[in-house]
Amino acid sequence: MKIANNAELLNIKSEETNYDMSLVLTWDENELVLIDAGLPGQIEVIREAVKQAGFDLEKLTKVIITHQDMDHIGCAKVLAEMGAKILAHEAEAPYIQGDKTPVRITQMEERLPELSDEQRAFLEQVKAGAPQFYVHIDQQLTDGERLDICGGIKVIHTPGHMPGHIALLLEESNIMVAGDAANVHEGVLLGANPQFTQDMAQADASFQKMMDCKPSYIVSYHGGLYSM
Repeated sequence: MKIANNAELLNIKSEETNYDMSLVLTWDENELVLIDAGLPGQIEVIREAVKQAGFDLEKLTKVIITHQDMDHIGCAKVLAEMGAKILAHEAEAPYIQGDKTPVRITQMEERLPELSDEQRAFLEQVKAGAPQFYVHIDQQLTDGERLDICGGIKVIHTPGHMPGHIALLLEESNIMVAGDAANVHEGVLLGANPQFTQDMAQADASFQKMMDCKPSYIVSYHGGLYSM
């Protein structure tokens, strides 16, 4: 779905998790940029969505990752191998690159005595599989940084859900790509989901930080486009 002159919302469905993901594609004369990279194994689904938007996935120049969760970094390594540069906040880079243990794994390990045998088996599976999706971050981003591409992309550090979570303001269209820092449920705009958020006080402050930018639209990763 086209959401601006130079932006397309790519609705990527997951049969495994039974939810939709809203990736954003934006472009200019020199750049083709994808915000977030879906789940592992979804590269062909993403390729088709990019094709439907009128572009060739092989021409992708950059992938901006909002944070380290697997449903956001899933295909980043494949896209990097195809030639795209990978960008993420400096606080998330060590987790995405595998220099630090991903937060979700650490959280499960801390709860190990409480886990069922099935959950422990899942944890071991995740730990064994995670390294194959680690990817080098070519450019580490900081709060307030402006990328002079695609009409201007402003980086907004929005911690809470994850320590280095970022939202991205597409300046030309005034669209806020919120990642998991905002959700849309039954037509209502909400902040981060408490069930999956590290620090709700931080997350609430981050949500207000996005609102203070007065965007015209918000794209929630698990809620789609919301008109302000």
